Amino acid sequence: MTDRLQDRSLGLSALAAILAAIALARLLALIVSPSELGFDEAQYVLWARHFDFGYFTKPPLIAWMIAAESQVCGTGAACVRSVVPLVNSATAFVLALLAARLYGVRTGFWTGLFFAIMPGIAVSSFLITTDPLLLFFWSVALYAVFLQIEEPGLRPALLFGLAAGLGLNAKYAMIYLPALVALAGGLLPELRSRLFRRESLVALGVMTLLIAPNLVWNALNGFATFEHTAHDNIGWSLSRLNARKGFEFFGAQFGIAGPVIFGAMLNALILKARSERPRTDVLLLILSWPILFAITIQGFLAQANVNWGATAYPAGAIVATALVVRHRWSFFFWTNLIVCGLASLVILLGTAFFDPGEAPGAGKQLRQLAGWEKTAESIEALAAKTDARRIVVESRALTAGIAYALRDSGLEVFGYLPKGESPTDQFQLEQPWNGDDDREGTLLLGFGKGDLDRLGASLVAIIDAPIYAADDGTMPVYGFGSGRKGADPAPR
Repeated sequence: MTDRLQDRSLGLSALAAILAAIALARLLALIVSPSELGFDEAQYVLWARHFDFGYFTKPPLIAWMIAAESQVCGTGAACVRSVVPLVNSATAFVLALLAARLYGVRTGFWTGLFFAIMPGIAVSSFLITTDPLLLFFWSVALYAVFLQIEEPGLRPALLFGLAAGLGLNAKYAMIYLPALVALAGGLLPELRSRLFRRESLVALGVMTLLIAPNLVWNALNGFATFEHTAHDNIGWSLSRLNARKGFEFFGAQFGIAGPVIFGAMLNALILKARSERPRTDVLLLILSWPILFAITIQGFLAQANVNWGATAYPAGAIVATALVVRHRWSFFFWTNLIVCGLASLVILLGTAFFDPGEAPGAGKQLRQLAGWEKTAESIEALAAKTDARRIVVESRALTAGIAYALRDSGLEVFGYLPKGESPTDQFQLEQPWNGDDDREGTLLLGFGKGDLDRLGASLVAIIDAPIYAADDGTMPVYGFGSGRKGADPAPR
């Protein structure tokens, strides 16, 4: 019997049980968590109320999934997020199956576990975002790529097309994988006859067919999602060139993947560390590192959120784990297991018991997950007192949070869209208010002084609003009519 844990083959059945237990623990943490939905999450829930093939900032799959969830357990934070731990554990198991196919069951087991306890995966398990769905379909499509390499045919091509098409409906970053597969075929001559076949056209056809309704929606709506991606996310311009954000993104990947897994990926890239299957190692590096390079460059050109490199880790985690479990020093294996395991546990306990509203000033990201319900109560009380029936909010983030919190109040929430300007979010697209619309019974939140002066609005009240956008826990509310300069706070 070996004395090294990483040399033991615990089996994929045992892994499935462990991943199910991890998902269950994360679900229980969500149920007891005091955390509310952040504004991006709130936006997706509001989208889910109206079926469509596209939405302003994202493709439609996340809204479809939330709509299905809401039929089962409603639109509360725990319900909306409940599918994510299940999806992340499923993704880990798919990667384990692939790793077992490539390197053996031992590597498969540890790949699945290491992926599930990655800090980035642990954090994402408690938020409803597009990344978990993207990573699941990416992993299924990655599995199909290796099936095609082993036994070329129609079935792997159809599986790839189906997974890639659904992945595109989750997030457009799915398009990286077909591009990387083409790159691999160009760089590795022995793969060309297996990757560049007639079946590959079938795969691309299925993928295109599945994303086609979203493309049509974009065409009918001024290519809104593409415009958002190009201008708000990519946003290249001379004024945004910088010498810092690319390094920040790259450095943050040690935290996203864990220092050992990301370090092993670097070791494979720079020092050319290899397993007993070097060509497989190289292929997995081709299917991961170009994403991190591209996003790092994007950071220097404008900005790069730390999660934008997430699709590097399905392939990256497999090759990194293969190297870690084979290394003659157990130190790296145990360091990853302990560091990432403890990080995952801390994140789970923090989700379950820590109130994000109590985060210090520097924790503004956490404070996005608190205070919306109390703010909504203040708004409802003021609306009842002033006979208001319409709430107009400036900025996408604030509008999403307020609209979700007021979803069952009977108050209408509109996005402020000044005359002559084009919509920049879903609220401005579907429920705009431009200042010339009906003003009676209208309250304004989040407006700057310039817009207030232009509209001729006056202060109505100062309400309790313990949200991220209100540094002192209060927010002024404006309206039309008599107004009350220096108004007292609304009843608490």
